[in-house]
Amino acid sequence: MLKEAFCAATIGGLLWLDRYQFGQLMVSRPIVVGPVIGGALGDFSVGLAVGVLFEVLWLRRPPIGGFIAPDVTFASTVATAATVIVRNQHYFDVLALALLSFMLFMPLSFLGSKLDLLLRLCIGKLSIPAEQAILQRNSAKIAILFVASLLLGFAICMAAQFPIIILGTIILRRLLEVWPENLTEALKFAYFTIPAIGSLDMLAGNFEKSSFALFLIGFVSTICCYLFL
Repeated sequence: MLKEAFCAATIGGLLWLDRYQFGQLMVSRPIVVGPVIGGALGDFSVGLAVGVLFEVLWLRRPPIGGFIAPDVTFASTVATAATVIVRNQHYFDVLALALLSFMLFMPLSFLGSKLDLLLRLCIGKLSIPAEQAILQRNSAKIAILFVASLLLGFAICMAAQFPIIILGTIILRRLLEVWPENLTEALKFAYFTIPAIGSLDMLAGNFEKSSFALFLIGFVSTICCYLFL
């Protein structure tokens, strides 16, 4: 478990930098983070199932400007890692376990936003010597401060994720041991309601003909794939 937790925390820390520190290539989105973490730990399907649920939280809350959105990157990393580790030890339906993990670890999104705030305050202190280095045209010092800020962000995220993954894995494992078997089917059914509600919320908040057309195309394509593949 320690090896898997360390691996997930390392990858999660690197992807976390994409939120606003470096790149912003959208690889910090849960739909990417989940499968990457899941694939690294040996279960891509679990990562995808978890990532889809956390992606719903991200869609209308991007971290733009000074707004600190719920940190679904942090939460999806922890949830995916704990889910894969537990499922490797105890068989449980993928969708049911993904939903259970989502409900358990979703509050970490708000803890992650606190880490965002802490990092911004720390980087703000580095901005003063960085500004001086720019005025002095000291390229070496600028590069050092830039790398230091990235290492600081990575270290803060990884240090927070590693123990939470371990603790979360223990809690999730204990929860499965007492989970009523007859409620597993209910979890599988409920799994599909969250993405559906999230999609409808997006359409209601940004209603355009093109968005509605894409939604219908996706819906019809899914039905066709289910019927003919």
